[in-house]
Amino acid sequence: EKGRSLSRLLCCPSVLKAMEDFAQLVAEVTDPAKHGDGAKVREVLRDAKRTHFLWQATGGQQEGIDKCIDTCLAEAGAEQVLKGWAVTSVNEWGVDQERILLLTDKKVYRIKFDFDSKSVQSTKAVALNDILRVEYGSFKAAKTSLTTWVWKKEIEQSQGFRIYTKERDGNKSINEMARQQLAPVLGEAPPEEEFVREYRALNAEDEPWREEVFAQELAAAFMAASILSSVSFDVRPAAMDKEVPGGVFSMFYNSLNLGKYSAKA
Repeated sequence: EKGRSLSRLLCCPSVLKAMEDFAQLVAEVTDPAKHGDGAKVREVLRDAKRTHFLWQATGGQQEGIDKCIDTCLAEAGAEQVLKGWAVTSVNEWGVDQERILLLTDKKVYRIKFDFDSKSVQSTKAVALNDILRVEYGSFKAAKTSLTTWVWKKEIEQSQGFRIYTKERDGNKSINEMARQQLAPVLGEAPPEEEFVREYRALNAEDEPWREEVFAQELAAAFMAASILSSVSFDVRPAAMDKEVPGGVFSMFYNSLNLGKYSAKA
């Protein structure tokens, strides 16, 4: 039955067109990356002629991205900036936070930026050689949580992008702490935890159609960055299990858009 459903899906013209568009985007950024041409990769991702309908910054967002580049990339010429995005970053409690994401040929930066004072509040940089893999696609509500069961429809209608790293990127979640504390009680070895940070398109709840385009754009960009940096990590589509460690409190917080730092963005 799953095979027949997939066959019907692949026969849909809109699905085939989306797959062709993504394949073209991947080719257009990875081909110059193979020749070390970061400037061409940046040009394709800028998408000035709207060939691929990639993410475009507003005036305020671009001002913030430029400020982040000036502040975080202190040594001019040491890294090639491929693109910056205003994103929703999901923290270890499942809380949505407005951040700026910068991708270079050496690192990825997650930046908290104050659009009122036009200043960088905090920065987390991850070297590309510390990335284990990247996944993108639709979410699947975790079966072990009442919260994800209640919000199952909303969760499974959304898409995102995850970066798995060798080192922790953020703090421990309550779920992680519980698993570690329960392991000795149950006579089990402590579980091997994967460190992951999740991103979604900013304001995706208002324009959900942007999520797939956003996730695929980041996937293509990270493929190119991997080639430019000569670092090998998988970038692959996946059905990603979604937990909300903060439970109903995180969902309520997100529904009020409290993680949006400034309306000016």
